[in-house]
Amino acid sequence: MPEKFLSRSGGLKEEIIRKGIHVASGILMAILYTLFQKNLLIFVHFFFLIAIWFLEVLRFKGMIQVPFLRDGEKKNIGSYAFFMLSTLISILLFDIQIAIASILILAIGDAASGIAQAVKGGPLDSVEVYKRGIKPLDMILIMFTVSFLVGYYILDSFIMAIFGAIGATIADGVRLRIYGLTIDDNLTIPLYSGFLMSLGAIW
Repeated sequence: MPEKFLSRSGGLKEEIIRKGIHVASGILMAILYTLFQKNLLIFVHFFFLIAIWFLEVLRFKGMIQVPFLRDGEKKNIGSYAFFMLSTLISILLFDIQIAIASILILAIGDAASGIAQAVKGGPLDSVEVYKRGIKPLDMILIMFTVSFLVGYYILDSFIMAIFGAIGATIADGVRLRIYGLTIDDNLTIPLYSGFLMSLGAIW
């Protein structure tokens, strides 16, 4: 079997596992936030956020290893740490339904985009996917469509779903760099989409 195919299959398998955890975490958060009091869950969420960032310190010191990291994450902060940070900020900033929608858009939309890129056989490290700072059009369309469907299902509002999908697609599709530092889209996707959905709510 050709080496290129084996490499691509391995990358696809790992990406599916990564994104499966990604989706499961987002869905679990959404369920918990519908069942329990907001203040209690914020406290628990904050505890896990601190724990994950502490594990990142241990990883950088070589004391532990984290599986399924992309090459670009091995010497940088893992996407999961930004995932936990952005979901907590979303809960603190936005109305509960908008926060849940933004978390699920991050979990499901980003997963769909990542798996599609893996199936396509292109590079999986997010920075390498961009050409001239923008993702390929097919990846942009996938992110927009999935984000819109998730937002519409949760909020039952066409306008809010469109706004949320636009925000998520911009965050996912356009590389944001500040002083030479690339900002992880796990941080920006729920914040962009949540902010625009909040504007859509008063449209």
